[in-house]
Parts: sequence; structure tokens; C-alpha cells
Amino acid sequence: MNNINGTSTNETDRPSPSIPGPYRSPEQTEAFPLKHSLYRGNGGAGNKVHGLRSLTECCSGSVNKSGTSLRIIVLCFVALTLAVIVALTIQIYYGDYQLVPHGSVATDNPRCSVVGTEILKNGGSAVDAAVASTLCLGVVNPHVTGLGGGGFMIVYSHRNQKVLDVIDFREVAPAYINTSIHTPGSYVGVPGVLRGLAMAHELHGKLPWMDIVMPAVHIARSGFQVPESLFAAKAHLDLNVLFNRRLINWAAPLEAGQHLTLPELAATLELIAAKGPDVFYNGSIARNVLLAVANAGGKMTEQDLAGYQAVRRSALTATFADFSVLVPDLPSGGPALLATLELLSALNSSRGGHGMSPLNIISLANASENVYRRALLGIWGDPNFQDEEYDNDRGKVSLGKLTQSVGSHVAAVDLNDIYVSVVSGLNAWFGSQLLTNDGFILNNALTNFGVGKNSPFPGKRPMSFSTPVIATEKRRICGRRLVLGSADVALAAQLLSHLLVLDMNVTWSVEAPRFHIAHGNNSIFIEDYHVPALSKNAQESLEKYGYHLESLSKPYQSCNIVEKIGDDLTSHSDSRGGGISSRF
Repeated sequence: MNNINGTSTNETDRPSPSIPGPYRSPEQTEAFPLKHSLYRGNGGAGNKVHGLRSLTECCSGSVNKSGTSLRIIVLCFVALTLAVIVALTIQIYYGDYQLVPHGSVATDNPRCSVVGTEILKNGGSAVDAAVASTLCLGVVNPHVTGLGGGGFMIVYSHRNQKVLDVIDFREVAPAYINTSIHTPGSYVGVPGVLRGLAMAHELHGKLPWMDIVMPAVHIARSGFQVPESLFAAKAHLDLNVLFNRRLINWAAPLEAGQHLTLPELAATLELIAAKGPDVFYNGSIARNVLLAVANAGGKMTEQDLAGYQAVRRSALTATFADFSVLVPDLPSGGPALLATLELLSALNSSRGGHGMSPLNIISLANASENVYRRALLGIWGDPNFQDEEYDNDRGKVSLGKLTQSVGSHVAAVDLNDIYVSVVSGLNAWFGSQLLTNDGFILNNALTNFGVGKNSPFPGKRPMSFSTPVIATEKRRICGRRLVLGSADVALAAQLLSHLLVLDMNVTWSVEAPRFHIAHGNNSIFIEDYHVPALSKNAQESLEKYGYHLESLSKPYQSCNIVEKIGDDLTSHSDSRGGGISSRF
């Protein structure tokens, strides 16, 4: 049983009244990321925001050598002197950072963001940083992601203008999947997180595997403060199910800000650090997974676990608002996101401004609803099974749960302009609500099966709405580049509309009001407890259009971003997830 050692006050400080998010000072926000330089132009709707210039220039400018008079020399010397004085004054007054920055990592937890940048400082790649941060999130946000889940990763080299890799580590249906049984254990897919992260590290990592895993071990063993998201997610626990008593007994006493240690998970991660990912899929850890599934009414075998492999997929690309948008292929939510953006192409005629107009919000809602209905009809599924014939009635029992979509996102950028976006998760808050003896929670990904091409089948991966995203400006190689992602394509579409159509800066794009689509009853869920909330004018317009609005309780899904414009780097972690991005 995981231990709870003492309590302490919540680490979140009072937010700035003019800047959204749980930040300790303006320097930690996207509006003032660091003091090294200023960037102008795209990405801020006219706002001037402090940026972060990378050590290696993306675009070097030429120097104007005209003029040789003494007056010009003197004026230049005076201007340079004043500029140095002003820069030093600003740096002394504001900055913690004294060196030219190298990269950035944005996650749902401040410590996990720092884990990523520490990896970069030690010579690791953006993939190393993303893997380490994802493992860290499995410790501090065990209700969202972890060893018992799955996900997707995209790796992009901006210098080479190409996608280096797309890694699919989505959960897989076991050989004995039975759609007539509806128990927590029957919804558990074979976990893929560790295989996927290990594959990414093997292909694109620089540091030893142990160096990547051990930061998560240290945090699990020494402890961390319970995030507000974990505390709020307890409302989603089913207290009447006997199968999950271990999880209930562990989670029920938790309070936000409480100091928590996870000794069982620390021991599991330490074993993985020493012996590699194979130890998870064979031996005692695997047997404990099988035991948890069997005790909850499911059937998974040693062969199911031992045979799991992550898969390298192709990337898809589309143009939206003069940007190239790169996403993974099926079974990720990438195709669904591109379909949504295609329906939103009419928004391009109304660029700029401070926020979404009611008409644009209605367009977003309609496009998202349209795409989700297409998904429910089974037009997308595991590409390895597209040629098979399936009974359309086979997966109807799961249709209502296809809309579940919970995960955590990591964005990482390194000195070599390698961009990495990872979305991983348990599929729902606390997944299947099954806590193993080794300290991690199992997914409920098999609830995402449906009909048609997404019908359940042994060895098949259910279609997901999660997708990592890379967006690059088409007209300028060194223009705006964005690393983002979401566990819900509707949220990703809203974020891209804020960024690319309205030309909002990163902070305001992420913190802007968002809504969630409910399927089958023409309902939209509003984040009433997020600041800022959706305007009354927008809500009234949605109601007039025929949508039924409902209030959505916390926790809310988060979306994190790292952005580069020219050689300036900035980032923002969504306050909904409680994170703060890290740069150095």
C-alpha cells in the first residue's frame, strides 16, 4: 500500500491579477518567459513578449556596414552602451537566468518540466527530456497517466524539415477479449507506455536509460505535493465497486498539497531503470498486472504482455491558416483533428482579435460534433485491421464511452531544433480504477472500441482521440513553430484556432476559455471554474443555436505548448493541469 507521509501547505502562490495561471511571478509566464531578447511579429496579436534566443541561430541576419563618419561611430557606440545598460538593468531586476538558453519543456507539473530541462542540461536530446518528463508525470499525476497506460509520440527535426519518427504505443486488446462482459478488468488493454518510451529512447536518445528513469524514482521515493487535479479527480471514483478497494483506500484520504510518497512505484521504476523495459512485460510486474485484471473480471495472459510491441507509424500533414500541421496517423486522433481543421477552414477569413466570436465558437462546436459523429460511426480504426470484415453490432456496447479522453501532454525542444510532442494517458480519470501491487493504475482503453473499423478484435488497438501536434509556418522557415498536443481533438482544434486563426500569443491561447463536446444529446460542457470562463454572450449564442449547456466540474484537460519564432523560444503550461514550463 502506498504511504502518505504528513501534510504541508499547497505550493501554488497567488496568481497575478493580469496574467492567467498559478504563477509565482510574471517571469514564469509566457508573456515574460525570460529576459534574453524580445521577439516581435507573428504570435502575439501585436503583443511584445520577452523571448528566449537559442544558442544556435535559425536565421542569421546580415550587418549593415554603410557609413564611416565619426558621428555615426560615436552614435553607434552611445546606442550600444545604452542598450547594454538597459539590458543589464532588466536582467538584474527580473532575471534568474544568466546564460544563453538552450531548450524548453512544458508539462502538467513544475517538477516534471524541470526534470526535462535537467536532462537537456546534461546533454540529453529532446526525446530524452520528453521520456523522462513523461515518466515523472506517471508519478505525480497517477490518475492521468503512468506505466499502465498508452499514447503517441511525434519527433520532428526542423533543421531537416522532416518528421523523424511517429511512435504508436496505444494499448492493445488481449487475445481473449470478450465484449459480452462489462467489468473493470475487461476494459484493460495491454499497456504500451514503457515499450513506446523505450523505443523512442533507443532510436533518438543520447543519455543512458538509467539516467532517464531515475528522476522519476527519486520523486516517487522522496515524495511530492498532491496536485489539485489529483484531489479533484477523486470525484470520478466509483465507491460501490469492490474490485477497486485498493485504489479507494489509497486515494480517499488524499488532500491537495499533502506530501505523498509512492514507495511501491519507486521500487518498480528502479527495477525498470536497472533492467530495462523487458522487466515490466515479463516476471513479477507482469504477473501483478494479470492478477489485478483477473480479480476485476478480465482475462489477460502472459503472452499478451510479453508480445506487446510499440509501432512506428507515418505522419499526416495538412494546411491550416497558412501553417503545416503534422500529426500521427491512426489509431491516434490525428486524422480526426485534420478533419476538424478542414471543416474550420472558413475561420481563416476572420483572423486576429482578442478572442473567439460567438460565430467562431459555434463553427468550432459544429465541426467537432461532426467529426465525433463520424468517429462513432466507425470510419476510423487500427490501420493494421482495415482490410478485415467485422460485424457492426460487435462493439455497440462501447459506443457511449468512445468520448472518454483523458491524458497528459509533454512538449520538448532542444538546442538542435528537435521538437517532440508526447500524449500519454489512462484514457479516463484513474483509468480502469485498478491499482496494481506495484504502485501504478491500469487503463480502461478498450472502452474506446465501437463499430465498423473500430470494432473490437484480439490484438487490435482502439481508435483514440489523443494526438500530439507539430505546426510550422509555411511561408517562413524560421517563422512560428509550435509543439503541442491534447488527449481530445476538439480541445486541440480550439487551441490551434486561438493560435493560428486569431494569432493569439501562447499564454492567452492556452488559458482562453474552452468547451467540451458531449455526444448524442447536443450538449456542450463549459469550464465554469476556469478563469477566464466562456463569455455569457458566447453561451447565449450556443443556446440559441440549439446546444444545451452544462457545467463541467474539475479537473479539466490541459494543453501545453513550446513555441519558437526565429531563434526566440517561449513556452506555457496550462493552469488547468497545474504545470509550469521550464526553460534554460
